[in-house]
Amino acid sequence: MWRLTVAAAALSAHSLELPEDNSLADFRARWSCRDCNSTVDWSPLLKPIDIQTGAMPTDLLLDMPFLMQVEKQFDGSAWTAQCRRMWFASYAAAAAYLAFIVIGKEWMKDRKPWDLKTSLALWNLFLAVFSFVGAVRTVPQLVGALSQYGFEYTLCRRAVFYYGNGPAGMWVCLFIFSKYIELVDTFFLVVRKRKIRFLHWYHHFSVLLYCWHAYTWEMPTGLYFAAMNFTVHAVMYFYYFLSGVMDKPPDWALMVTIMQLLQMVVGILVTCCHMHLLLNRTVPRCDGHMDNLKAALGMYASYFLLFAHFFVDRYFLNPPTRKKKHAD
Repeated sequence: MWRLTVAAAALSAHSLELPEDNSLADFRARWSCRDCNSTVDWSPLLKPIDIQTGAMPTDLLLDMPFLMQVEKQFDGSAWTAQCRRMWFASYAAAAAYLAFIVIGKEWMKDRKPWDLKTSLALWNLFLAVFSFVGAVRTVPQLVGALSQYGFEYTLCRRAVFYYGNGPAGMWVCLFIFSKYIELVDTFFLVVRKRKIRFLHWYHHFSVLLYCWHAYTWEMPTGLYFAAMNFTVHAVMYFYYFLSGVMDKPPDWALMVTIMQLLQMVVGILVTCCHMHLLLNRTVPRCDGHMDNLKAALGMYASYFLLFAHFFVDRYFLNPPTRKKKHAD
């Protein structure tokens, strides 16, 4: 059983009352990358460590198994502040990523494909284990917040108090940085001279840009996206691992594609609900960044269309024979 330690808050079953410092709207309006180290007052974003618990303050603390001290003391505000100073990192990495695809394919054109079967299998296993642990840390935090405080809380509560600190905060941070690491997926495709689908490179390119932007602006809905993605990737990369080491891997391809489609549907619904709350001011002091939500809606909608097209083509128009094949 998960033991919940709930901070005192004036919340009822029919209304959500959030504290005065919940919304970061004024901060987002004032912040600029040109003066992030000088004129902006960072003090409202930084909170002292809770000496009694040894962790940063969080409304919902879970007694998770195998909890490390570094997870307990994780300070999300410090990391998001540093990411704001490095706002250009995702743009630089995304540009380098596209350049690598073009240059790498040209460089490999007259060369034999590399035999990286073992390396690829280990890589997929690493990502599967990493995603599984991430899901174990983030899904309970999301479920606990939903059951204890309700749906509107998970859309409106300022991230640093909702999930940004402690174990969930650390794994959301690792989730964001993993989007850089996952670009290695494309390296394997390039050097093995495999087809690089538009869905593949567009997904890696756009999710990197979006996640970095969402993390720097501390979006409340970030826990939804991290928890869902960790869960889907745990299954997907483990399937890829089995496909690389087994003569007859399990027939999970359809299940993985359906999970990906459901992830996009939930992402669209969560984003639309958050936008509705902000536009109609249904919850006073609801936190959120409209520009980021617009990007999320466009991203999830485009992913849904691309995955739906792949689903129809893969399983209806050109049904597969019994062999190892998946959506790279």
